[in-house]
Amino acid sequence: MKHTKICLAIGLSSVLMLGCGSSDDDNTTEPPVEPPVEPPVTTIDINDTQSLSAVLQSVDGEKGSVTLTLTGDDDKQVTSASAFNLVIMGYPEEGQASTKYKLAWHQANHSNCITDEQCTLNTHEAESGVYNLDLDEVEWKAAVTNYRVAVEVMGDKAHLELAFLD
Repeated sequence: MKHTKICLAIGLSSVLMLGCGSSDDDNTTEPPVEPPVEPPVTTIDINDTQSLSAVLQSVDGEKGSVTLTLTGDDDKQVTSASAFNLVIMGYPEEGQASTKYKLAWHQANHSNCITDEQCTLNTHEAESGVYNLDLDEVEWKAAVTNYRVAVEVMGDKAHLELAFLD
């Protein structure tokens, strides 16, 4: 019986030693899952901004087309704008002046979509904050070669007064 107890003790010890041969203590840890980062807001609706500024991108005075960028609060691109007043002034080459007042003559084409019920200005937001403004019809004297653009923009909380963009 003593022999049986010794064999039983050796057998149990072997099982315990073999069972402990591998370790469940795995030192690899999963990297912590970071919450998704929201991209910064870069746009603001025309009716939410409290400030407005415009930068002239391009002018095709002959066709009555203007491209401009609108920015609002915190330099965010302004979206959904539709209330524009556009004036394109045409001037002759330097040196051509009115004989009566010795001033350069000028000609204007415009459309006011802020106050006029019939708006003749096509507006298209090409991308966030970038607007193409196209007058339906323009007529220029043959001597007009230089153009200046004035723009007014209105939202619920902000109003960019009519001013020339240079």
